[in-house]
Amino acid sequence: GGRGGRRQSNLKGLFTKELKNLMYGFGDDRNPASDTVNVMEEILIEYITDVCQTATGPSKKTRLSIDDLRRALSRPADAKKLARMEELLFMQEDIKRARA
Repeated sequence: GGRGGRRQSNLKGLFTKELKNLMYGFGDDRNPASDTVNVMEEILIEYITDVCQTATGPSKKTRLSIDDLRRALSRPADAKKLARMEELLFMQEDIKRARA
């Protein structure tokens, strides 16, 4: 593996169920091939790791804030991901207000 390969093996299988459902939702077979799901999971874990490493920056702090993630996703290539994160945060606050 690439960066964090040892850590990645600890997370193997963590996203399998969700990835199978996402893949099916995006047009894959109802039961996608295991090797395909495994590759998708490796890509996902590597992406999450990279975003978190970017968000922590040189400080290597142990807890990330929303602002850390905003900074990490502030590149033009991640504009859609940042917009989706903001939308989900807004919806979360909206739900809290509705419950209050």
